[in-house]
Amino acid sequence: MPEPPVGQLTGEPEKASRHRADPLVREGWATLVGVLGEGGALRFASETGLLWLRPDIAVTGAAQDVVERVAADGFVPVGACVVRLDRGGVRALWWWQLNRATAERLLLLEAVAALGPGLLVLYRHPEGDPARRLTRLKGGNDPAGRPVDSLRSVAGSPNRLLTMVHTSDDPLDVVRELAVFLSWRERAELVASAWASSPAGSPVLEARLAAMQAAYPGCPPVSPVTSGRVLERRGEAFAALVRDVAAPHVPQRWAAVSAWSRRVPLLNDGSAR
Repeated sequence: MPEPPVGQLTGEPEKASRHRADPLVREGWATLVGVLGEGGALRFASETGLLWLRPDIAVTGAAQDVVERVAADGFVPVGACVVRLDRGGVRALWWWQLNRATAERLLLLEAVAALGPGLLVLYRHPEGDPARRLTRLKGGNDPAGRPVDSLRSVAGSPNRLLTMVHTSDDPLDVVRELAVFLSWRERAELVASAWASSPAGSPVLEARLAAMQAAYPGCPPVSPVTSGRVLERRGEAFAALVRDVAAPHVPQRWAAVSAWSRRVPLLNDGSAR
């Protein structure tokens, strides 16, 4: 596979070093080069932002609000596809961030992904640097510390686990996460379509957004904030968590995920970050 120019894809030396031998970066870069050539691959990575509307925003019905907020900031969609993330995909997407995650956090992220499909959207921006722009617009995972017009605030993200929206932080993440979400054939088709898409052309989102939302009928909204995190008798609590998020129907599973997301420690030091 062609060698990805990680130093040109991120401005963070530590991150470049960490991802230099990442097989997913190599896989994503190989697809871009195969479809667009090396020059086109670098342009695509630099001129494309990646947004994943997660299952937890789909289940609450707030995806349309986020799409409209993104459009209001000048972003133009050039490609979209409905995607499902499995257990391995959860770990691949957040492999670095999950180094300190508790078992409870891993299980809940798996349960969110298992609710159903999400929507992957590729964007351009007339002023460039769409990946970093989208990430700034997204807002942080702490509801108390982000702007009210950030994507996560618009989505109604209630805590640090149910964050509703994911973005690729920079072009290196765009390359890598295309390989996380999509197979070789799916990735090549989306890249070719997005590369050929004209910003003045017809919208690419409506049908795919509707298809995602149709997978979540009759689901309750996110539950109110509750107190009382589970820190004692963790073994018993974990067994109850496993049982609850395995409910047979999506509305019941979502209710369990929403409730447990307020109660469990998220990092191995016991904090909720």
